[in-house]
Amino acid sequence: MGNKFSVKRGPESAFTKPTGLYPNCEWDDKTVKKLINKKKIAPRYPGREEQGPDLDECPICFLWYPGGLNRSKCCRQSICTECFLQFKKPTPARPIQCPFCNAQNYTVKFSGVKTKEEREAIAQEEQRVIEAKIRMRKEELAMQEEKEAELAAEREKRLREGPPPVAPSPPAAQARDSNVPGRQENARPPSVQQQDEQRGGASAAAPRVPPR
Repeated sequence: MGNKFSVKRGPESAFTKPTGLYPNCEWDDKTVKKLINKKKIAPRYPGREEQGPDLDECPICFLWYPGGLNRSKCCRQSICTECFLQFKKPTPARPIQCPFCNAQNYTVKFSGVKTKEEREAIAQEEQRVIEAKIRMRKEELAMQEEKEAELAAEREKRLREGPPPVAPSPPAAQARDSNVPGRQENARPPSVQQQDEQRGGASAAAPRVPPR
């Protein structure tokens, strides 16, 4: 009789079928099973809604998974297998961009459960990001308060100085206003000398009648 060869399969080989997270998947189940057995991608563990010890959260579906997640080769972001298979098509017509950093030719690798050192490093990095966001927010608030203080000081200065003086109208505007109907009463009456000159001019212009 011939020798029989058996392939050792880990417990993750049982989690190769779709979990139902998405209604459709373009990948063939046999192809996905082969990738999982070769540890190219993480098993299709069902996600959990509550956080637990040694669980990793997928930033796409926000579910928690045991056994470790896939990691982007470009930016090392974690992603579960169900979400990865939605982004990475079996035969893409064009290169797929990373959903996290937009790098071309998006692909992942599976390294299993994160070590204690890796989890501590990730926690420290997350803490640094949180502290940086807090600093940026404080700087924005300080700049906003400074701007509001400058505007308040400018308003107070204007109130102390009062309204600006009104400039007098130019002579051309005064002459123009005197010719406008309804504003004749505001014009100054002619002087006595001007009245005499007007009467003298009128009498000089009249023809003289010779005596008979």
